[in-house]
Amino acid sequence: MATLTTTKKTKKANTSEFCSAKQAGSVVVFSAYCPNASIVQIAGDFNNWQPKQTQMKKASEKDYWETRLTLRPGRYCYRFVIDGKWQHDPSNANTELNPYGELNSVLIVN
Repeated sequence: MATLTTTKKTKKANTSEFCSAKQAGSVVVFSAYCPNASIVQIAGDFNNWQPKQTQMKKASEKDYWETRLTLRPGRYCYRFVIDGKWQHDPSNANTELNPYGELNSVLIVN
């Protein structure tokens, strides 16, 4: 089963630093390094916790998945769904306990 891995790439590889949720204006870019995944999705407040509504796509760089969402300013909870397995964003220290006893990642959009 695939898991979400966060890494920091070196300049020797001629790539930028990995970022799982980066805001650029009203757009939030969610990225995930999942080399063995078949399907990567995002579920959260912004899609009524329906992962099928927000499929991530393989980015130009192999093994990275990405999706861009236009979000209004506010507070959002989210989780990655990797090959059907739900998990919080391990690179985001902002979390809260959900009703199922697991962690949701929390994102503040300005």
